[in-house]
Amino acid sequence: MSREAWEHIVCTHKDGIYESHYLKANSPDGTQGLWIKHNLLRPRKNDGIGEFWVILFEKGRTPQVAKRIVSWPHLSLDNKSIRIQTQGISLQPSHAEGSIADIEWNLELTDSTPPLLHFPWDWMYTAGFPKKKAISPAPNLLFNGSITVGDTKIEINDWVGLRGHNWGTEHAHTYAYGNCHIWKDKQQRTVDGFSAKIRMLGLIQSPFLSTIVSRSPDVQLNRPTHWLGGARVTPTSWEFKHGPHSLKMTTELSDYVGLRYAHPDGKESYCYNTKFAKVEWTVGAELFTSEMGELEVLFPTPITGVPLHPSPDWSPEKGDYGG
Repeated sequence: MSREAWEHIVCTHKDGIYESHYLKANSPDGTQGLWIKHNLLRPRKNDGIGEFWVILFEKGRTPQVAKRIVSWPHLSLDNKSIRIQTQGISLQPSHAEGSIADIEWNLELTDSTPPLLHFPWDWMYTAGFPKKKAISPAPNLLFNGSITVGDTKIEINDWVGLRGHNWGTEHAHTYAYGNCHIWKDKQQRTVDGFSAKIRMLGLIQSPFLSTIVSRSPDVQLNRPTHWLGGARVTPTSWEFKHGPHSLKMTTELSDYVGLRYAHPDGKESYCYNTKFAKVEWTVGAELFTSEMGELEVLFPTPITGVPLHPSPDWSPEKGDYGG
């Protein structure tokens, strides 16, 4: 599948889904991280909304979070490309800018590498199964520009990350997702993957279904024969093993930001993310390590000890959320 195959906004022609276009990056020195999420929620009934988040991570400090909800009529969405615009927030493949609460960003985005595909066949991106679709259209993205928090301006010079795109009729029941771009050996390398449990019938859940894809070295563990590889997910770790390959990511609760995630049917799940996970990526006899991995886990019930955003007393009528 080419990069262009899913370079459009899916929910412009499909309802009953959520959709996320997100940016993540780490500073080259490993002290800071960035996460900007452009989430679209379009239920089968009632108008949809756009949820826009910007989160700045700094080692040893509580993540800074800002959120805005925009009603569907105020969203400008391109049905043939990646172009989202609303109330001063915009995303396109080469540029992202916006301002929410007291956080403002203006970023140039550069990537010429092919997308990473989490599924091996094109039909899996159009069929009803899997329910959750995922692709990384720009898996080795360079960020340049600036972020301003209050009166403090942060220059963004060659931060490294990705632009991701996922959508589906519901969030997975439980999942772990991870990627890494900056490594201790200073070599350019990307690993990206997830393990997820989905609802099968009623309350029945699948076992963890996993895919891992990487470049340098090139590895594709994304076929059905790989899906049931050994995966283990805890609140602070994700491990996956298949044959001579294994990926292990671990973090501390104090490095997480916790977000409330809405489903198209109105239910809620709880997402936890860090840009400072420790990574061990084993490919045969080779071991690659990092302390700048992105680890994200989602559960149907909250993790004790990690504050959730937005706070329960916030509503969109109060304006932007900042916390």
